[in-house]
Amino acid sequence: MVEVYYYVPVEEFENAVECGLKLSKWHDKEVSIGIDKTKCISALLNPKDDIEKYNSDKFKCLKFELYQRYCYVADRYLYDVGLVHSDIMKLYLDSIMPIENYTFGLYRFPECLITSTIIGDQISILDKRLDSPVLFDNSEELYTNNIIEDYRDEDSSFNDTLLYHYYSHLVERKELKRYEDDKTVIFLDEEIERPFVIKKPTI
Repeated sequence: MVEVYYYVPVEEFENAVECGLKLSKWHDKEVSIGIDKTKCISALLNPKDDIEKYNSDKFKCLKFELYQRYCYVADRYLYDVGLVHSDIMKLYLDSIMPIENYTFGLYRFPECLITSTIIGDQISILDKRLDSPVLFDNSEELYTNNIIEDYRDEDSSFNDTLLYHYYSHLVERKELKRYEDDKTVIFLDEEIERPFVIKKPTI
């Protein structure tokens, strides 16, 4: 069984918990999985992946406990961009995989594609204080941290390169001043009189 999360308007949550969610009514997309076009309900792997609804009093977060065979994972950002660019929609369709094959942090915004009706016995209301803990704060943070860690492992100068370009951006916005020699760049925050010393990157 897998646990995934889904937001419903507060006026509908009691009926959802009692009666379940019919795929024919609640599906929000139809995508190719294998050779078949399949209706899907798009849920979340982490309730904080939609932080606006998580903090809103207009929605209730439901927790589904589902059989793996009805669950796939795909990258929702690819879907959103794919609605405008067909090349990216192909990447979205290629990103769909059975949930048991998914590794956390692989997609920036993973969505769980549920391909079956969800019955009431599979639904509970998320208790933010007492529910089972989620292993990471949100999927986007995990995704970006994983990319940064991979580059750090490959390139010992990555931190300097990252900070150099970020601070250069702040210089363009006139928030910092810049001083340099052949090897070193000093970015100065005059407001707090703090220098940031960065080795000049080669890229």
